[in-house]
Amino acid sequence: MRKRFGAIIAAAALTVSACSPAPDNDAAPAGNDTSEPYRIVQLVGQNQAGPAALNAKAAAQAVSAAVDVLNANGGILGHKVELEIIDDGGDPTQAVTKLQQRLSSGPKPNLVLPGNTSAEALPMAPIITEAGILSVQQASSTALDDPAKYPYMFKTPPVPETWAKSLADYAKDRGITKVAMLSGKDAFSTATAAATVAALQTAGIALSAETYAAQDLDMTAQLERLKATSPGLLYVVGGGAPIGYALESRVKINWTDVPLLTDATASVTSLLTQAAPAGMVGTDQTKNTFVHVLAAAVQGAEQPNATGADTMIAALKKHGDITLPLNVFFAYDAVMLAAKAAEATGTITDAAVQSKWLETVTPDVKGHWALTAYKFTPASHGPAVDASGVKIIPVTVLKEGRYPATR
Repeated sequence: MRKRFGAIIAAAALTVSACSPAPDNDAAPAGNDTSEPYRIVQLVGQNQAGPAALNAKAAAQAVSAAVDVLNANGGILGHKVELEIIDDGGDPTQAVTKLQQRLSSGPKPNLVLPGNTSAEALPMAPIITEAGILSVQQASSTALDDPAKYPYMFKTPPVPETWAKSLADYAKDRGITKVAMLSGKDAFSTATAAATVAALQTAGIALSAETYAAQDLDMTAQLERLKATSPGLLYVVGGGAPIGYALESRVKINWTDVPLLTDATASVTSLLTQAAPAGMVGTDQTKNTFVHVLAAAVQGAEQPNATGADTMIAALKKHGDITLPLNVFFAYDAVMLAAKAAEATGTITDAAVQSKWLETVTPDVKGHWALTAYKFTPASHGPAVDASGVKIIPVTVLKEGRYPATR
C-alpha cells in the first residue's frame, strides 16, 4: 500500500501567493482611438518543469477565456482586447528580464498579469509600478497589497485571513475548542499559518502546531505529538506530495477518527480531486477528510455571480478541459476587474485613475467577474476578508472545476 500511494503522490503532486508615479500616458495607446487594442501581457511559466506548469496553464486558459468573453461583448470601451502570453519558465529572474524586454520593445500594455506565483510577481511589482501600468494578479503575497508601494497592483484570490476566519467559524460552530495544525515552511503556508493562529486566538480556540519540511516523506512524529494534545480538528496546510504523505502518516498512527481539514492550496492537489488510482478520493487515506474551497466551486452554493460563473466555465472549455478547481482560474476575474475599471473611468490608459476607482469597489458593484465578490480600499489592494466566499466540504471528485453539492 505504501509503495502504491507513494507512486500516486509522486505522479499527482501539484505545487500550488509613498507618492504614486504618474502613468506614462505619452507611451500609452490613445484612449479615444478605438483602432488601438486593449493590450494584456501575461507572464507565466506554462513550460516550466514539474507539476507547477499545470497551474500556470490554467492561468493562461483563464485569461484567454476572459478575452473571448470581452471581445464577444464588444471589447473594452470599443477597443478589441489582445492577449500576449510570455513564458517566464516560472523563474523570477526570467520573469523580470522578459518583462523589461517587453516594455522596452513593444507598445505599452494596458494590463500586466505578473506570473502565477508570489515568487514571480514580487520582483516584477516595482517595474510595473515604475511603468505606470495597471496590474490585477493572483499571486498570494500580502506584500503586494500595499498601495503605498504598488499603487497600480490589485489582487484577486481571498487573503489568508479569509480562509482563517472560515476555519475559526467552522470550529466554533461545531463546539471544537482545540485545533492542531501541521504546516509547511514555504511563504504561502507560513502566511496561512500566521493568519490561522490569529483567527483561532480571536475565537478563543486553543492551538497546537507542528511544521514539516518539503523533503519530509513521513510525518508520523509530528502527527503523534499533535495527537497527544487531543484536538477536535487537524488542519494541514500545504500542497502537492506533502499532503499525501501527511494523509498516509495519519492512517499509520490510526488517527482518522478526528476530522482532517486541508487548506486551499491542498484543494488543487489532484490527490484530493480524483478517485483512486489516480488520486486518493475514496481511500482510507481520505477518510473523514475535508477541503477548503471557493464557494463558487461548489455546485448549488450561493454565489455572487452565478451567471458569470457559468459564462466563465463555458469559455474555459473552449480552451481545454477544466481539470483543476476554479480557484486556480482567478486570472479570469483579474481581467474582468481591469475591464470594469476602464469602463467605469472611461480610460484604458490612465492606471492612476483606474486604481482610484478600484479602491471604491464593494460587493455591490457588479461586473463580469465570476469567482467571488470584491472589496478594495485605499489602505489595501487585497480583497477584504469575506468568509462567506469560501466553504469547507468533504473530499470528493472534482468535475469541470466544481464539486458536487454538499448536504
